[in-house]
Amino acid sequence: MAFLTHPALRCPLDAMPLVLEDGSLICSNGHRYDIGKQGYANLLSVQHKRSLNPGDSKDMVSARQSFLSAGFYEPIAKSVMHSVSQAAKLPAAQSPAAKSPVTVLDAGCGEGYYLHYLSEHHRGPLNIIGFDISKWAVQRAARRCHGTWMVASNKNIPLVDSSVDVVLEMFGFPDYASFERILAPGGRLIRVTPAPQHLIELRRLIYPQVHQMANADRYPSSLHTLSSEQLAFNVELEHQSLKDLLLMTPHMFKTSMQGQSNLERIDHLTVTVDVVIDTLVCTES
Repeated sequence: MAFLTHPALRCPLDAMPLVLEDGSLICSNGHRYDIGKQGYANLLSVQHKRSLNPGDSKDMVSARQSFLSAGFYEPIAKSVMHSVSQAAKLPAAQSPAAKSPVTVLDAGCGEGYYLHYLSEHHRGPLNIIGFDISKWAVQRAARRCHGTWMVASNKNIPLVDSSVDVVLEMFGFPDYASFERILAPGGRLIRVTPAPQHLIELRRLIYPQVHQMANADRYPSSLHTLSSEQLAFNVELEHQSLKDLLLMTPHMFKTSMQGQSNLERIDHLTVTVDVVIDTLVCTES
């Protein structure tokens, strides 16, 4: 896929606009970022890297793509698409982003499942932007559909102020200050977070004791909650899909040897998917 140069791109070092020139993104101060052959740009500054290859590994990204491509989380994708469609009908009257097509950013896009689903099913034009701290994830995402794909961090999103209509934050780690900065007045933040029964059967299998899920985040006053929907459904998973699910979640890092042994003995399992989908509107810029 070819890299699509969005006009809102800005340099992560000096916040100057980035333009495409000879296969690279360049700012007026001479900072240059090459476009990878897969169709993405690495705009992750060194101070936001905790390791040589931060974020999900190749194996984790592969597991996530296998699991999501099987359609197990499609009800979530459908609900998110509905929220995006509602937002697209109500652009902010005085927003620089209040025009067609709607600009949708997935902050922590992984291998691009949700943006690809939007590109395939949403009625109406979209500007798709996705970034993740994992270069392996972004490489996969850039192959799935046309868009502006970047390696970047929530702490330093390389986009100009008030340039995005909708931010998606799917099971990630939000940075509300960054989201508020890039959201146009009246723009929407759509968050998907685990509810108390999310993956409860898997958690009972891998943990000696299952703890209550943490309470939902408190949102800043400039983000007003328009709706909060709980979505719950069951999925029937065979052994390999269970392994992929574990590998794509934070539970992988907490599972003991006994928990992994328990999982290896399971041929199939009915698992509860239980999430909360919040839609918030940005009231300040």
